Amino acid sequence: MRAAIVKACVAGLPGPRRAGRGFTLVELVVVVCIVAVSAALLVDRLRFYQEAAEKAAMEYTVGAVRSGLQLRVAAMLIRGEERNIESLARANPVDWLVGPPPGYRGEFRALQPAVPRGSWYFDATRSELVYVPDLDGHLKVLADGSKRLRFRVRFEIARAEPDSERKRLAFTGMRVEPATPYTWF
Repeated sequence: MRAAIVKACVAGLPGPRRAGRGFTLVELVVVVCIVAVSAALLVDRLRFYQEAAEKAAMEYTVGAVRSGLQLRVAAMLIRGEERNIESLARANPVDWLVGPPPGYRGEFRALQPAVPRGSWYFDATRSELVYVPDLDGHLKVLADGSKRLRFRVRFEIARAEPDSERKRLAFTGMRVEPATPYTWF
């Protein structure tokens, strides 16, 4: 009787079964290819966002320098030192900040000193604050053939009395601007 019950139970099962069916080699290769392509796309996007973050950090530092310049000019105007304002165009803008930006390497007199990528330095011969990007895949080569972003303080003057024959000039403003235009993204 037992044999009849076992035969009845086995007869109700569909076809022969394999124990623990796994991936075939073709399926495994397809999965590995899909994972590899997905990883490559992820790394590319990650690098893009890292470069965009670096650009934002650089622009933040330039904005802090602009604010420092405005505060310095305002302090000089309050103290009645209008004649000394022009000296700010030759000064190191990092001195106007509470602390140097991350990666600041100091003042150099060399045209293009050997500094690591992702660094700031002050070019004392040109009176320019320079940034050397770490990730520059979306930064177009500048007119001088480099990828160093240079910023300078521009002193703006105008005639105090436009209709007058006197050539007295007056301070109208200062700003921090790129020494050479650049396109990043």
